[in-house]
Amino acid sequence: MQSSCELPKATRKRLVQFLQILKIWQNDRIKSVDLAKLTACTESTVRHDIFLAGFAGGVSNGYSREELKNFLTVKLGFETESQGLKKCCIVGLGRLGAALLDDSIFQDSGFRVGCGFDSSVNRVEILRSTFPLYPAYEMEAVLRKEKIEHAVLCVPDKDAQNMADRLVKFGIKGIVNMTRTFIAVPDGVHVADANPALALMSLKKFNIN
Repeated sequence: MQSSCELPKATRKRLVQFLQILKIWQNDRIKSVDLAKLTACTESTVRHDIFLAGFAGGVSNGYSREELKNFLTVKLGFETESQGLKKCCIVGLGRLGAALLDDSIFQDSGFRVGCGFDSSVNRVEILRSTFPLYPAYEMEAVLRKEKIEHAVLCVPDKDAQNMADRLVKFGIKGIVNMTRTFIAVPDGVHVADANPALALMSLKKFNIN
């Protein structure tokens, strides 16, 4: 059985999607065909990903929703509320970053937003949130004090690589990249690209009218 960090990036991404589906699935069992339809991949890919993760609970009539959900929660490193949520930060509080100040967006993700940063002191003072906001020059001290290792990057595209470099230097191990810039990071740091424009462009391959 492979550890979570050894799983192929595409497999881990699909497993995260499976987990989100399992959290809202209404029946006690779920089949690979159900997961395939909801994630636009093949049944064989679903079965292979779950096998690769090391889950051995599948039978001819599908998987136990609860057993697979609990297995993937642990396998993917997501902590439940009873175990304590991991903290992340939002970097860049322009229109996109400001929209993420509604921390209900992160519900059921296994994370909670611990703080936000922006290069504009005025913006930090004007915006309101349920968590503290800081000017970017305080980033290193805050991240190290709060032991935050995950960041959502929402800065302008031209600043993305420079800010990513700073985040890595300050101890960040995982970045959700909301910009249109493909950022380079060293081994041991993981990036999930989540820009809406790029996601929409990827839909072109499905020839959606």
